[in-house]
Amino acid sequence: MIVTPEDSRWPGPWPGLAAVAAHGPGFLAGWTGDRGELATILGTTALSDPRTVAVVAGQQPAVGGGPLYTLVKCATACAVARRLTAAGQPAAAVFWCASEDHDLGEAGHADLVDRSGIIRRVNADLGPGRAALRHRPAISGWAEVLSALAALPGTALGATFIREQQPHADEGFGAWLCRFLRAIFPGLVAVEGHRLRGQWVEQARRLTTAWPAAALASLREQRLAEGAADAFGELPRPTWFADRPSGRTALEPSATLALIDSAPDQLSPSAAIRPILQQAALPTLVFVAGPGELAYHRFLAPLYSAAGVPPPIILPRPSATLIPAWYRRACSAWGTTPTRIDAGFLPNDPPVEEPALGFLDQAIAHLQGAEPIRAGAARRLGRERERLAAGLARRARRAAERPAPATLARWLKPRDGTRQDRIMSVIQAIWQHGPGLGRVLIEAVDGAEPGEHRLVNV
Repeated sequence: MIVTPEDSRWPGPWPGLAAVAAHGPGFLAGWTGDRGELATILGTTALSDPRTVAVVAGQQPAVGGGPLYTLVKCATACAVARRLTAAGQPAAAVFWCASEDHDLGEAGHADLVDRSGIIRRVNADLGPGRAALRHRPAISGWAEVLSALAALPGTALGATFIREQQPHADEGFGAWLCRFLRAIFPGLVAVEGHRLRGQWVEQARRLTTAWPAAALASLREQRLAEGAADAFGELPRPTWFADRPSGRTALEPSATLALIDSAPDQLSPSAAIRPILQQAALPTLVFVAGPGELAYHRFLAPLYSAAGVPPPIILPRPSATLIPAWYRRACSAWGTTPTRIDAGFLPNDPPVEEPALGFLDQAIAHLQGAEPIRAGAARRLGRERERLAAGLARRARRAAERPAPATLARWLKPRDGTRQDRIMSVIQAIWQHGPGLGRVLIEAVDGAEPGEHRLVNV
């Protein structure tokens, strides 16, 4: 069953591929975009056929391409588009690059994960001011990131590819990321959101002049009562920005309307409006959403009818953890598997045969007692015994080529239980495993259930 924004459960559960494919013709009947203009903007005819829908994933750019889940989103869009096409509903995978964002704290670093699961952060100076990422040169931090990658142990199957993808001197973060992803996922349509502004001028005008404030407030009250986190706060009026190289500045409604008439290519939407304009610009039947996107879509239903655009079907993205050959060998040396490590079952060190430990145990037992001087000596010997046992265990692990169990766990979840694909940089994954990783990820997530986590051998 397809749940629409008129239903309070929207976006609702994933209805299954067959239902999504069957919904395609009805969805397209309500989409009024200009495919000819779209083909000119995109530089491809992938969406020119009036029967074709888009499967869209989006993310802002960042130093090193952002987190690994950017690749997982693209792979999911490619896999779903392929399955829809096979089911009789032509579809193309699209990556919407949100390069209008100006969150430099989120975008200004690349996190690399070493074999012990330790995060090696590479920071880049993206410059001052509030200019959007599309206006900032993607070459920023490039040399530092490549130097850090070269210092990582293990394979570098994609090193030559990465060097060939070096940003041009005048190339912004969004333009570079789109070019980079197209090279990894042949057939993927990748476009910066700002290039599609001409496709949604009328919808921008509608939202500015007839903002559904009461309906949004009512829905927000309902969602908060259900226990949802407040994604946006109150939305009494639309928030628009003027997007210029000098900075991204908020606009009042009157200034928004003036910019729509005079320079619509400078008009940038807030996060609450962007999904609706995406629907106006692209025939997005399916949107691949991460946890944050799922959370804020729950508050946006009234905006689709206000703008007069059909809503997408929301697919919670799967997650993926890369399992290299060295990690599989390490698990085998312990007699375990990545699946068990991922589930929290860590192996224990086998008993160490060392006579000195037995002697220390006997001495500690003899010193036990109420007399303070004996108890203190027992505690000191106990600490020495622990240090000796730990050192012997480390030596035994090295001899057997078994990494410490905690490091195996950290590779999968490098920070406080957070999965690898939310931390490891895209550029590390491609550097170590090559551009063929795109194809591997498509096959790995193909057929995944919404939100399912998969371990991917690379």
